[in-house]
Amino acid sequence: MTAVQVPLHGLIVFAAMASLAVPRTARADAPAPELMARLADFAARFETLRTRASYRLKGQYETLDGSGRADSVKAMEARLDPDGDMPMLDVISYTEDGQDKTAEAQADARERAAKRKKDTNRKHVRMPLLADEQPRYVFDQVQVDAADPSRVRISFKPRERDSDTIEGSAWVDARAGTLISAGFKLSKTPTFVDYVHFTVEFGVPTRLGPAVSTVSVDGQGGLLFFRKRFHGSATLWDYRLEP
Repeated sequence: MTAVQVPLHGLIVFAAMASLAVPRTARADAPAPELMARLADFAARFETLRTRASYRLKGQYETLDGSGRADSVKAMEARLDPDGDMPMLDVISYTEDGQDKTAEAQADARERAAKRKKDTNRKHVRMPLLADEQPRYVFDQVQVDAADPSRVRISFKPRERDSDTIEGSAWVDARAGTLISAGFKLSKTPTFVDYVHFTVEFGVPTRLGPAVSTVSVDGQGGLLFFRKRFHGSATLWDYRLEP
């Protein structure tokens, strides 16, 4: 993978500016402490789901030419199983521009998993709504759904930008204290990457709350005049929570 390529299984970790309803603008105020406490509870349950559930993923990753057409397409279907902080990728099928490269992808997944286990100093991007992450961020309620006032959009940005912080916004079901959709950009992008924007929808019901149903990513990067835009998307389903 080059510096501008994002592995498809990386899409599951992230959530730029998803919008599920036509909102009306609201005065930007800090969200109610009670709502933030409920969202912290949801985030904790989501963290349990993220680290203890297995699920299926199907998606593709495209690099785009100057007119926005795909000049390379990679497609994957996989199951992800719990394996500590990051899930273990079990590749079911993988193609590059129509050519079957499943065996190579399976070997690459095993190699990456082995390297990850050895790297104990990695920083992980964590959901800003977690109770111990909230002090690192500034939150504002910036929009309300005109059709349903219980649906509000909350923006977030880090007090200090770091490699493990993000900035963006999330649509929230204030009545249920859960997320509907969310989006962000990385506070600090990797070397040779101009930007990366992610969107995510929480549309799969589980006993711990809604889980991620779809994810997409758009970005650009490269060296000097050799810059590429890229787009990826994935659908997630069949969540199974370990006892």
